[in-house]
Amino acid sequence: MQGISGFGRFFVICRRETRTIELKKFKRLFSKAGFAEAMVLTITLMFVLMFIVWQLASAPIVPEVEVLREQVEFLSGELGSVKGRLDRLQAREKVLLQEAEIVRRANRLLKEQESGRQAELNRLQAELDFYHRLAGTGGAQSGLDVYRVEIIPTDSARVFQFVLTLTQNIRRASIISGRVHLDAEGTLDDRPVKLYWAQLSDGETPEPSFRFKYFQQLEGYLTFPGEFSPTRLVVTLEAKNQRKPVERGYDWNDLLISPAD
Repeated sequence: MQGISGFGRFFVICRRETRTIELKKFKRLFSKAGFAEAMVLTITLMFVLMFIVWQLASAPIVPEVEVLREQVEFLSGELGSVKGRLDRLQAREKVLLQEAEIVRRANRLLKEQESGRQAELNRLQAELDFYHRLAGTGGAQSGLDVYRVEIIPTDSARVFQFVLTLTQNIRRASIISGRVHLDAEGTLDDRPVKLYWAQLSDGETPEPSFRFKYFQQLEGYLTFPGEFSPTRLVVTLEAKNQRKPVERGYDWNDLLISPAD
């Protein structure tokens, strides 16, 4: 400081005082409460603004009410149209089911009628064959013969009714008589056996006999022992004044008919 002139010392002193004054002003400015409150308010507003922006970014975009109303009206119309088509289809299905039921009934009725006509034709054909046999117009000139054998089950599994129809050529025009032998073939205790009339009846009933000019029907019952299983029935006709008997054999199952028939 000794080498500095008086004016220079005065300039240095003034400069120091100026810096001191500026520093004090800056400190007073930052020490004021208004500046701190402004900073707090600014930070708060920034956080609120950031929160609002986040809410807007994360929230879904809601369609306008008018657009939603139009969509609801369109979907309601489509639903009504679909329900209408469904009702029409259900009505059509009901009609088709009724038509199918009518067709089934008609087919069932036609089958029943056809079965009835076929049964009637079979009966008429059998009668025609029967009369052809009697008249000898079918090419066969046979005499005594077995025209038909029927076996009808009863309430007992061991008892069966038999029906024999015997015929004679009408051209012979003479009364014929004799006896019928019925023999049943089958298995008993796993062994093949043949049962004769005495074993098929009560032992007191005589063998069936016949006496006719054109035809005759004979009926009776066959009673089998416990475990006997029939497989075949043999019918033998022995006529008086006829040297050779007439013998016919039949499969048992072919002779069985239901009582309703």
